[in-house]
Amino acid sequence: MIRIALAAALFACTASIASATAFKPCVVYTEAGKFDKSFNEMAYDGSQTFAQKTGVAVAEFEPAGEDAYPGALQSAVSAGCTDVALIGFRFQTALAAFAPQHTDVRFTLFDGVVPGANVASVLFAENEGSYLVGVAAALASKSGTVGFIGGMPATVIERFEKGYAQGVKDTRPDATVMTGLVAGDPKGFSDPFAASEIARDMLRHGADVLFPAAGVSGLGALDIGHAKGALGVGVDSNQNYLYPGHMLTSMVKRLDVAIARAFEAGRSQTFTSGITRLGLKEGGVDVVVDADNRAVWTPAIVEAVARARQAIVSGQVRVASPS
Repeated sequence: MIRIALAAALFACTASIASATAFKPCVVYTEAGKFDKSFNEMAYDGSQTFAQKTGVAVAEFEPAGEDAYPGALQSAVSAGCTDVALIGFRFQTALAAFAPQHTDVRFTLFDGVVPGANVASVLFAENEGSYLVGVAAALASKSGTVGFIGGMPATVIERFEKGYAQGVKDTRPDATVMTGLVAGDPKGFSDPFAASEIARDMLRHGADVLFPAAGVSGLGALDIGHAKGALGVGVDSNQNYLYPGHMLTSMVKRLDVAIARAFEAGRSQTFTSGITRLGLKEGGVDVVVDADNRAVWTPAIVEAVARARQAIVSGQVRVASPS
């Protein structure tokens, strides 16, 4: 009898340990790849930090295009992934169909929303970080004309644009904010030439600060801006290093921190579904000041951005947002 009781207790303990250790984190990137110098790469950095800290390897999947997203999700589940991070709003459709069929898998979608008990949707307040960029751009611009280039029509791109324009106008009401979109579909995030042509046109019309929120396409805009003497603004990850001394700042989304938190929640069995919004107050977005742009970041910009940050965090300033 004692032996049976001990065996039962040992089995229960072993089962409990197995359940607690059944954890395999995975990342599914967009076709831009994990080294896109932007959003995907920020996710990669965060996943690697998590892996180094915990000793838990993170599996990676890089689909060739949006048509391959469902297949990438299936590959992740077939590989035994228990916690799957999806990088970008473009996974919404595939995940909405897939998640209900795999309720034992925890999914975290960044930049998009999908309902479900096994889906966590993480949004960033791009409008708040972009407002700070707008404040800085208004003060840095000599011409009073600045530009914004979005990848495609999307709510997340609107948040960038609205926040940027409001920051510029609140700081310098007579300033002009030019806007443009690279394309009407996801190709807008992978066409540096098209973005450079939009940037070139803005420069011809007097813009001297360019803020592209267009993934890989944005690199084309930053390149032509640098060649023509305009200041650039990096996006998602810190891109100040691309053109030291010629970047106003980078509006970063701390996806590296958010993805590490998501995996830790899975590892510790504290995963929570639903929507989480990360803004300035939560450390989810920010502007970067480092050795590569400090010379451009004048005392007037430092002071104005600090005031704007405090006003947003305290609720004194409400930044426009499409959602």
